Amino acid sequence: MQAIILVGGLGTRLRPVTYDTPKALVPIRNKPFLGYTIDLLREAGIDGMVLSLGYMPDPIQSYIAERDDLDGFTVDYAIEKTALGTAGGIKNAERFLRGDGPVVVLNGDVLTGMSLRAAIEQHEAKGARATITLTSVEDPTAYGLVEVEHDMKVRRFLEKPSSDEITTNLINAGIYVLDREVIRSIPADQEVSIEREVFPHLQEGGGLYAHVSSSYWRDIGTPRSYLAASNDVLSGAVGAGEDFDYLEVDSSVSVGKNAKILPPVVVGLGCRIGDLATIGGRVSLGKNCRIGAGAMVEGSIVLDGAVIEDGAVVRGSIVGKDVRVCRGAIVRGLSVLGAGSVVGEGNVLDLGIRLNPKVELAPRSVSF
Repeated sequence: MQAIILVGGLGTRLRPVTYDTPKALVPIRNKPFLGYTIDLLREAGIDGMVLSLGYMPDPIQSYIAERDDLDGFTVDYAIEKTALGTAGGIKNAERFLRGDGPVVVLNGDVLTGMSLRAAIEQHEAKGARATITLTSVEDPTAYGLVEVEHDMKVRRFLEKPSSDEITTNLINAGIYVLDREVIRSIPADQEVSIEREVFPHLQEGGGLYAHVSSSYWRDIGTPRSYLAASNDVLSGAVGAGEDFDYLEVDSSVSVGKNAKILPPVVVGLGCRIGDLATIGGRVSLGKNCRIGAGAMVEGSIVLDGAVIEDGAVVRGSIVGKDVRVCRGAIVRGLSVLGAGSVVGEGNVLDLGIRLNPKVELAPRSVSF
């Protein structure tokens, strides 16, 4: 069985991180996100995938080419010349599918511990044309909802209802099982939405079923959800293998006198941590980062090559590649710093500020 992974989007909600890195490759615990998707597929016994690509396909192909552990797991690439939407991307990948069995389709920004095997087995047992996986959420008003009959047929879709219209808390989890005839029916070479055009048609004909899962699920497409996903992986809530370690510090890391590294944390190769620095509270440091003396990094993602200078503070934020947070500066409150940007001395970034790549904030004087 094969899967189609939809990784062609621009990652607009996650900018500025995705200006230089496709969303499929943003790291979680220093592992490209696509690696977690591959693990999910292989655990389900799926033996290959077709990547439906659009935005920045080259880095994704290079990542796959550099892996030497796929052991017969096949990877094909369907590159869109223009945006084709979710169903259009599936149709574009059809030419790489082998055999005649059902196909698993995943949105490329879903981190989950769901059992794909269970969804596939239910799909086959129900004789469904398509099966859509659902998960429950605490705030249903933020999502489109899916009502389900007692026999697991989809009754109807509710697009972001008001509080008095809510009849369920189940949402589309972005994982589908599709029969080949469904894929064959999608028009070729045009933009088509599976959510708005294909599924409603199948629901009307009685061929659309739901598989409800209570397993871990998160869409990593926003800074808040990306950081939350990182925290969850660091704490072992999802993606934890048998050798999971709450404190993962590469042997090449240099740690200064009286520095504190508090788990759960991962520190990549070549990092240097200065005297009296504190790293902890769910932190992921990429490779070759430098943390200055007395600096503090808490609950954050810090990507490769970033420098947090002496006395600087990074808390609950995302720091891009090769960023420099200068002496005494503070970055907090889910701020996101694009690659190569500079936060000058004395600056305080808060309340979700996003700094585009290579932007430099001048130093600010500090009065006491």
